Amino acid sequence: MQGSRLRTAAYAIGAIGLLISIYLVLVTYSAAPLVCPDKGVINCENVLTSQYAKIFGVPNVLLGIVFFVAELAAIKLYFGKDQLIVYNALGIAFVAYYIFAEYMVGSICIFCTGVHICVLSLLLISIKGYGKSRATSS
Repeated sequence: MQGSRLRTAAYAIGAIGLLISIYLVLVTYSAAPLVCPDKGVINCENVLTSQYAKIFGVPNVLLGIVFFVAELAAIKLYFGKDQLIVYNALGIAFVAYYIFAEYMVGSICIFCTGVHICVLSLLLISIKGYGKSRATSS
C-alpha cells in the first residue's frame, strides 16, 4: 500500500473507532438503545456497567473519544513518524487492560472489540507507514 493510501486507511479506521466511541457515549449517557446481545458471553451491558468501565473515575467510553480525536490529529501531524507508533502503542496498552477487564467481567462487548481492532489496525498501519517513509527517505 502506498503512503497516501495508508494514511487514508488510517483516517478511515480512526473515524470508525470515533463513531463507535460516540455511539457508546450516547448509549451510556442517553436513552439510545444498546444493540448488543445481553445473554451469554457477548454482553455489552455487563462490560459497560462493570467496575472496569472507568479508569480513575473517567468512563472508558469518553477516553475512546479522546483517543480517536487525538489519533486523527496525530495522523495528520505524524504519519510516517515514530511519534504515531508510540501513540498507538499506548493505545494497545489500554486495549490490553480492556481485554483483561472483559475477562474479569466474564463478558465480551462487541463494540469494544471493534474499537480494539481499530487500535490494533492503526498501530500496524503506523508501523507500515513509518517503514514506507524510511524507505523513501533513504
